[in-house]
Amino acid sequence: MKFISRTAKSFFNSIRLQDFLIVTFGLSFLTEGLFLFFQELFRHGNFPKFFYLLFFTLFGLYGFFFSQIQTRKPFFQDFSLSGILFSSLYWLILSPIVFFKFYQLFLAYRPLPATFLSFIFLYRWKILPIIAVLYLLLLYFVWRFLLVPSYLNDGLSLKVSLQKSWQQRKLAIGLQLISFLVIPLLFLLSSLLSKVLFTLMAQLVTTRTAGLSLLLLYQACKSSLFALFFLYLAFNNQEEAQHNSGKNYWLILPIIASLALYGLTYTQRLAVKPAPIPQTISHRGVSDENALQNSITGLKRTSQTYHPDLVEMDVQETADHQLVVMHDENLKELAGKNLRVDETNWSQLKKLTLKENGYQEKIPLFSDYLAEANKLQQKLLIELKVSAKTKETMIQQLLPLKSQLVGHQLQSMDLDTAQNLKKNFPKHKIGYILPFDLLGSPKTQLDFINIEARTANRQLIQAIQQRKQGVYVWSINTSLQNQAFHLQAVDGLLSDKLTILSPQSNNIKAKVVAALWIN
Repeated sequence: MKFISRTAKSFFNSIRLQDFLIVTFGLSFLTEGLFLFFQELFRHGNFPKFFYLLFFTLFGLYGFFFSQIQTRKPFFQDFSLSGILFSSLYWLILSPIVFFKFYQLFLAYRPLPATFLSFIFLYRWKILPIIAVLYLLLLYFVWRFLLVPSYLNDGLSLKVSLQKSWQQRKLAIGLQLISFLVIPLLFLLSSLLSKVLFTLMAQLVTTRTAGLSLLLLYQACKSSLFALFFLYLAFNNQEEAQHNSGKNYWLILPIIASLALYGLTYTQRLAVKPAPIPQTISHRGVSDENALQNSITGLKRTSQTYHPDLVEMDVQETADHQLVVMHDENLKELAGKNLRVDETNWSQLKKLTLKENGYQEKIPLFSDYLAEANKLQQKLLIELKVSAKTKETMIQQLLPLKSQLVGHQLQSMDLDTAQNLKKNFPKHKIGYILPFDLLGSPKTQLDFINIEARTANRQLIQAIQQRKQGVYVWSINTSLQNQAFHLQAVDGLLSDKLTILSPQSNNIKAKVVAALWIN
């Protein structure tokens, strides 16, 4: 605790007001301005060849200000080119975090090859942890070498600067964890908490002016937190800041420019026109725990009580090529049996009893579920959950039911399966489920993309809509999520709680929430 207290006191005493304002408003203005510039170009189908040049120039600007602040030099005077270049390298490495929305924008309109994305999505729980560990290790080296620019500015060689920075940052393991991991995570947590706080405050907004003021205040808080993080990285146990007694009236310019830019941006978002009401879709065929998921009982109750536009449900193939309605690949959670659907025959599966939320049901055949849906005149959103064992055969089992599938929609999280569905069912609406939205959506000829709400963003939605594809979002289980996505003109919302999908009026609260969350 003494280390934290001493470090915090030294850090805040070292902050110069001009540094704080430059980072909070100056860099914020430059970053947001460049982002909006690219966003408009991409939305109109233009990809500028100088995108990469300007993006790397942004790293250079961050590197310049970082080097100047760390070495306590006056801006634009007495700077070290080698220090700036090394600082720019920091921001290049940090860019997947700090400039994440630029990557989102780029990948939304210029996605990676479909086969590569499909591979990443299918094996994400194996690949992403490895990438995360390697990236964390790289960040550790960045943290140990953060003081290099200040030594380079003193005229030391790169080798000596690296050695001195590494030695200077050598702390006890516990103190290293605090400095390298805990404090940055606290900045991140503070940013998330501020967004939650402003979301709650948005419920009190009644006028557009109040909404705009709240959003500008949120942006100022967000930029201030980032500025503190920026200054924390540049912190070099400097002496107490000597505040310039001169009149720095010029600092009012970046403040005005930044607020004006964000003011225009948020004014545009608050003026968005009412969007068409999206389709309501019951997730796994239930709502508000009214039955066991993917059961015929749940289908009946949900359809007759809530009247959704679509009922989403899951289909798997058994070892003996029967199609059953089941979400989980393994039956351990619902049936207490360590059995995989694709490794078990129907004769064994039909004897099992599934239990959930106080309900008990047998596993239904897809043909029986489909027949009941047609009897109820309830349209389905059918997800084909394929495995390595069923990928080549599952669609073949579906073809005999083609006449009964008229009017229903089909989707899969496996891109090859979704594309094969489109070939075999050309008149049906076929979609691809995007398990997470951080790498964009592959370009396909499918009818819709089903994106995950937790990682959905405005750029991805607009890019998919620009391709003339529908956008479904899963799973929407709070009124705030409903308000936010309703204004994005998406085509469908999947929910376990259909009651929260009631149409939202075109009120200012919903627009403020959308501006806060879907960025």
